[in-house]
Amino acid sequence: MILRGVILVAFLFGASEALYLTPAATSITKSVGESVLFTCTNNDPSSQDIPTWQDTDGYPIRTIDNGGSQDMHVVVYPADKRSQLNIFNIIQNYEGSYGCVLGQDSDSRRLIVFEELEFPNKCPRGPNDPPCDKTHQDNQDIIIHEADRLECTVIGKPEPTIGWNFKGNPISELDERYTFQRTVQGEEITHILAIGNVTRYDEGLYKCQASQLEQAVIKSLDITVDVQEPPKIILPPQDKNGTEHGSITFYCRAEGDPQPEYTWYRGGGDPLQDGEKYTLGDEGRELTIKDLVKNDLGDYTCQAENAAGIDQKAGFLNVFIPPLLNPAFNQTKSLNEQVELECFLRRGEEDTWLRWRRGEKWLRDGKQEFNERWEVFSRVEQGSTVKVLRITDITKEDEGPYTCWAENAGGEDEEDHWLLVEYAPVIDLNRSPHEVKGWVDNESNMTCHWDAFPDAKVRWSRNQIPLKDGVNATIETEEVIGGVITILYVTPTSRDFGPYECHAENRLGKATHNINFKQVFPPEPLTNIRVTDISSTTFTIEVEDPDDNGGLRIEGYQVGYHLPGYPEDYQDFNETEPIKVLGLTPDRKYFYRVAAVNDVGIGEFSDNKTVTTEYYSPPDAPIILSKKDDGRGDKYTLEWREADNNGGGPVQKFEIRWSLVSNKDETELGPDPQDIEVDRNAIAYTITNLEPGKYYWIEIYARNAFGLSKSDGINIVMPGGVPLIPTTKYPGNKLPQISGDLSTAALIGIILGAFFVLLIIVDISCYFMNSCGFMMCICVHCCGKVPPDEKDDLELGDGPPGYGNKLDRGNGEVPDTVMPLKSYSDDDDDSIVKPPVNGFSEGEEHLPGYRAVPRETQA
Repeated sequence: MILRGVILVAFLFGASEALYLTPAATSITKSVGESVLFTCTNNDPSSQDIPTWQDTDGYPIRTIDNGGSQDMHVVVYPADKRSQLNIFNIIQNYEGSYGCVLGQDSDSRRLIVFEELEFPNKCPRGPNDPPCDKTHQDNQDIIIHEADRLECTVIGKPEPTIGWNFKGNPISELDERYTFQRTVQGEEITHILAIGNVTRYDEGLYKCQASQLEQAVIKSLDITVDVQEPPKIILPPQDKNGTEHGSITFYCRAEGDPQPEYTWYRGGGDPLQDGEKYTLGDEGRELTIKDLVKNDLGDYTCQAENAAGIDQKAGFLNVFIPPLLNPAFNQTKSLNEQVELECFLRRGEEDTWLRWRRGEKWLRDGKQEFNERWEVFSRVEQGSTVKVLRITDITKEDEGPYTCWAENAGGEDEEDHWLLVEYAPVIDLNRSPHEVKGWVDNESNMTCHWDAFPDAKVRWSRNQIPLKDGVNATIETEEVIGGVITILYVTPTSRDFGPYECHAENRLGKATHNINFKQVFPPEPLTNIRVTDISSTTFTIEVEDPDDNGGLRIEGYQVGYHLPGYPEDYQDFNETEPIKVLGLTPDRKYFYRVAAVNDVGIGEFSDNKTVTTEYYSPPDAPIILSKKDDGRGDKYTLEWREADNNGGGPVQKFEIRWSLVSNKDETELGPDPQDIEVDRNAIAYTITNLEPGKYYWIEIYARNAFGLSKSDGINIVMPGGVPLIPTTKYPGNKLPQISGDLSTAALIGIILGAFFVLLIIVDISCYFMNSCGFMMCICVHCCGKVPPDEKDDLELGDGPPGYGNKLDRGNGEVPDTVMPLKSYSDDDDDSIVKPPVNGFSEGEEHLPGYRAVPRETQA
């Protein structure tokens, strides 16, 4: 030990000149895992001893043969008086001073072991490496609004110096928000950056920089920091009321970063799993409980959890059992008896409401105001409440269903209890006729509308003789609303008319109804017939109903007509339309007669009468069918039909004329009318390019070989715009009228012009009446007129000669102040449009008294 101490002292106070060591540097730096060798040579010529080596603790290092290790041993070279220290696979513990000793001389070399900086548990970044997660120290989380910390673990020798920066800026130890700490565990040194009251600003990229100053080494670790927010449930589960065998759904929503995960619990039990009873939807935010039973009631807790924390909220489920009523019990009672209808619960909640209802009318407890025979009350039977409806002095109107209704928080139920009332047959006289009309060989029916309970047996008779179905009658029965009808079908002969009886009978009584089966006939002949209108091809008849209509109302008329020596033709008319015979030949004598028609048939014809049609003529005016407001856009479609009287010659064409008019009451064409001819087969024509909001008068004529018809006309207004009065110059019009649409500027101009005209009128009035105004000023200053105050003096004789009289010009002459008025007449204005004369426009050929001679074939 004394020798080891001497050697150590020699190491500390210098090297011996007798020893030569390599390398020459007194210290060598090597990394862990590397190798190094030191040599020590005896330079003393007088000595042949070989130096020895000692480790960092002063113990000799031996050769491999003498117990040295493979990683650290000495190799001796006697010839050179040299010993060599080999150190392989350097580890941190090998660091220190190694001494070479020769007698009293010694020298040493220091081995410094350098451990490279390393950040353990760092996220691998290779292409095939798994993704990084929070288990790697370069991905860390901190929680908002709390004090939290970042950790940076580093391994390296010598111990590095640590610095922090955030988003490229150094973090100062003077910043009060941060605290720097350090912990050591084995070779790992963890540096801690504590952050007080974390905010969103603290999220981002941090750098942990480790530096070994002597080795001039610096490394950094990028730490991605995510500021997390603990879950907060913003939509907690709400309390629910469920119904037995039904289902309910709890809803839960939470905020947090990262997005929370949801777990549901019942009470303090295990988490609920998705399955037949429970369904988890919307990523766990919804819990549906199915097939509810009473035992499902209780608290259901929603737990929202993320890496930053947990939040829980609960909702309560109450399960109600809906009411189940006793089955309906139908009862049959006779008139004037009493009945009690009972209603009670078979199953349900204690808090259940029971009520009676008749149709839509609810019945309150006690006697009913509208019917005191009905009474509702409650009684207790075998521990259950029974709601009773009692009806006394039963009438037929009491028959029908009575509804018992129950309701609680779980739902509702209802049952219809029928009351059937027995009564004798009743025949409804409002639906069963007292008289039925018929005629020979025409099937007729008689109906008997009855009601009874139990059902009645119904039979028919005539004069007390029974009628049997399939034997001497056909009888059918049919149920209808309010009872039953029994129908007797009869195809009568003249002997089958007369009284019939319907008999209805059950065990409670019977009823009989008498029906008179009355025979009816066709109408009698008409006696009052007259022709009211004759044209070339038509004539119109007016008639008065016959004295005897046969027992039925007149339904129409039939007219028979013919030329002398020709067969008779017929035309039929209903009672509402005019009796107008069509399709006749002009200028011919016709025989005609008329018969009235009822449901039985055609009555006897009247006596023959004669009528002569008019000669060939222009056709009657076409009949316009379209409406005045049928215009669409800038188009109007005129529709018409040909008149019944074509004048004896086919219509060759139709002529349409139209023009703008001033208002809806105009019935004549205005100036500049337009016209068009259309084919004789046409029934409509569309007029285009009409102005919106304007009134038009439209006329249509028909032309045949004998001339032009009179016109039918229509006043229309086109849709859109505001109708404005067009300019017209009819004879007799005294004032021109404004036409066209006025712009805003034009309206303003008119208003300003009217204002200035009004000012001029006022000024002129002032000039003549009061000798003042703007005109008076101009006359005095520009024309030399005497002012009013001087003028008074002149009139008194003080002025120049000639001013003594207002009309005196100075020479004694009185000026002629009267101007002749020009007279006007319609002849002065060639632009005035004269209306057509007798349906023909000016310049159109019109031959009064012209009659075309028909051909023989026409005759």
